[in-house]
Amino acid sequence: MNEKVQYLKDMGVDVETGISNMMDFETYDEMLNDFYDSLKEELTKIDGFKNAGDMPNYAILVHAMKSNARSFGFMKLGDISYAHEMASKSNDIAYVNEHYNDFLQAANEAYDIITKYKTM
Repeated sequence: MNEKVQYLKDMGVDVETGISNMMDFETYDEMLNDFYDSLKEELTKIDGFKNAGDMPNYAILVHAMKSNARSFGFMKLGDISYAHEMASKSNDIAYVNEHYNDFLQAANEAYDIITKYKTM
């Protein structure tokens, strides 16, 4: 456990908050795997709503991404998802499109961090 926790800390993950949110490390570890397993599918759905200009459904999914990311301590992804949530709720398609690569980069960083975490 300590090696995994230290790795997440080293990667900028607020793992203490994540473990606290999940009650214990074992639950955190299990739930993080579930988040990881669904991440690429969720990103595909988010991309589809963005491309369709469907801001109400986009907002729902980036809201969920924000909540999940923050729950596990991935604050950068949580903060960027929050900005996208607020923009999409305001129907600010221009913001969403202009900053979408930032969102994807943060999501992919989280995915890559968890990928390595799972091998430990």
